[in-house]
Amino acid sequence: MSEYLQKFNNIYSYIHEYQRMVYEIYAKDVVSFLCTYYHIDGPETIWEDEDMFAGSYDRVGEYSGVKWNKILLLPIYYTEEITTSFDGQDIGLIKDNETTFVIPSLYGITPLPNDKIKFEQDFLRPTNNVYPIFNVTGREKSVNTDFTFWKIRVKVEQSITETQLDAQVQDMYAFFDYDKRIHTIPNSTFLTRLLVKNDILRERLKNIFHDRNSGYYLI
Repeated sequence: MSEYLQKFNNIYSYIHEYQRMVYEIYAKDVVSFLCTYYHIDGPETIWEDEDMFAGSYDRVGEYSGVKWNKILLLPIYYTEEITTSFDGQDIGLIKDNETTFVIPSLYGITPLPNDKIKFEQDFLRPTNNVYPIFNVTGREKSVNTDFTFWKIRVKVEQSITETQLDAQVQDMYAFFDYDKRIHTIPNSTFLTRLLVKNDILRERLKNIFHDRNSGYYLI
């Protein structure tokens, strides 16, 4: 009887291993593209919930209450080809560029409408950083499980600049590739130094104390 139960346990274990491979390992190892992501800081943002005399609510600028969390070096996946469409408006002919990409929920952020993303960054292209900022217009969730993927649709912004967004940044974060998590800048710097120190110690132990004949570390 125990043998039959063991077989059923193996089948269920296989299912869980497959889910872990798809939603954890695969999310870590697929080729990614680095970007700067401006995520709306909901608790710190001041939303106007009443009618305004001057017009619509400003998303950027000195009269806007929106606050951003700026995330550096955030990897995104499966960026699709940018599609271009033209729209005739009062100010003239507007060219709209749209694309989609994927972010794993493993990173710990939930994309929101009107989030901003910049595919090229100053430290990647310090002399030719002329690429536009995109606005999040929609999101799709793959499945209702603990591990999932967000498919995000974005459209190019016509007038918003990175300088305007940086003026409303509440906190800055960075993606740390070693543990696939988003940390504050001081914590990311500390973890990077700690990782470099561990690599140096590992190489020194290997070169000084490791005996190739026996395979042991001799002190």
